[in-house]
Amino acid sequence: MKAKSLHFSKNGTVQPIASELGREFQCVCDQIPPAYPCEGEKVVFIGVDMKGKVPTPVVNFCRDLNPTRTKNVAFYLINGKASDLSDLKTELENNGVHMVDDVLELEVKSSFFKKGSVTDADIQKTLKWAKELLASKVK
Repeated sequence: MKAKSLHFSKNGTVQPIASELGREFQCVCDQIPPAYPCEGEKVVFIGVDMKGKVPTPVVNFCRDLNPTRTKNVAFYLINGKASDLSDLKTELENNGVHMVDDVLELEVKSSFFKKGSVTDADIQKTLKWAKELLASKVK
């Protein structure tokens, strides 16, 4: 299956999950903006470390997506809410790209002096979510 695992995070929080998705589905794992554009992908997994709104590089990347680049986009968010993606979903759908409604929300706690990091449980939860998406919700 043609897939790509992309991530955006200023402090690298999402990278371990994106790497594991890439390993599990034998696909390219890259940061946003990617070194090579998406071409003919069935699904693009996008992991984003949120701070209240969708980061500008993610918005700009998604604006360039169209059905020849990918048919589906699936988001997993760290410290974000699916409702934060409503404007982006409208834009993707207008471009002819299906955004999967089942957005995975993960909470990663951090302290004032130390950044948070994902746990093995977070990685396993994401892998389970991705497998279920591919089995039933990807067009």
